[in-house]
Amino acid sequence: MPPYWTIVLWTAAAAVAMWLLQEQLHRHIQGLVLLLTGDERAVAAVHFLLLLPGIVVHELSHWLAARLLGVRCGPISLGPQRKRGQQVRFGSVQIGRTDAVRESLIGLAPLVVGTGLVLVLARWGFGLLPTAELRPALWPARLLRCLQARDAWLWVYLIFAVANAMLPSASDRRAWRTFGLYLALVLAVTYALIGIPQGSETWLAWGARLLGYLAAAFSLTAAIDLAALLFILLMERLVGLLTGRRVEYRA
Repeated sequence: MPPYWTIVLWTAAAAVAMWLLQEQLHRHIQGLVLLLTGDERAVAAVHFLLLLPGIVVHELSHWLAARLLGVRCGPISLGPQRKRGQQVRFGSVQIGRTDAVRESLIGLAPLVVGTGLVLVLARWGFGLLPTAELRPALWPARLLRCLQARDAWLWVYLIFAVANAMLPSASDRRAWRTFGLYLALVLAVTYALIGIPQGSETWLAWGARLLGYLAAAFSLTAAIDLAALLFILLMERLVGLLTGRRVEYRA
């Protein structure tokens, strides 16, 4: 398999793993807090405080992207707010109406900024340098060495908080379908008129490097989330045995 496709598949697998792990992690964080407190308001408050650095980055990314793109925006609001049903929103920023392209970029901003910040934290705290060369066999040893770094748990927490709040919400993704159709149309017309541009190997090399960065950030996040999920599942089991209570999760 060509190296470009290896990186594409690695990035896609890491992104899916990160998304699935975060979905379960958020559910079981809430379940554990509910077992400990029996108070749904405490569940929202603890969950919010646990992810607070990431929530600030998420909303600030929306606000900065909107300002840079010339879109009106209101002040940032932080704090647990119950929406329709059982959903809770931890932060928001009012964005003015705009076209699908700018709305999509504003919605994507937390993922872009969050991924970059994860890489910066990994480099600053652990000395991890992202690379397009994928050698999965070296990852366990590298991650174990990270835990021996000074203030390792602080850096792990910051990466955890930022990464677990960077995925776009449903409202962030609202304009993505329209933007995707526009982009597909532009690419199709470009290909029909001029074919594949010259120097495509250079573009592929840059694309591979970018995907290498994404793969590193998503893989590190997935590894931290997996460890956190296993710990929370263990604690949930222990608390359930001690209290005789259990949480039922609905699909």
